[in-house]
Amino acid sequence: MKDKNQISALLGVCIIPQIIVEIKGFYNNREEIAVKELYKSILFDKLQNPVTGLWHLSSKTLSQIFLAEVNEHIIEFPEEQS
Repeated sequence: MKDKNQISALLGVCIIPQIIVEIKGFYNNREEIAVKELYKSILFDKLQNPVTGLWHLSSKTLSQIFLAEVNEHIIEFPEEQS
């Protein structure tokens, strides 16, 4: 899946809502803040890029990456397993 429109649809329907559910507790269950913070993150920028292939990671993994970015100011992506 390399088409930007396909990635955008997948993000909007499946991935982003699940990440928001995972991270909103970090923002005292304030969904609107969680959404804003996710959209301005490095993770979100990389997630939109079809070349990175991050869309295939689970929402749990993506949430953990996001929280590490916010809390520790580091962003590390898992190595691809063969």
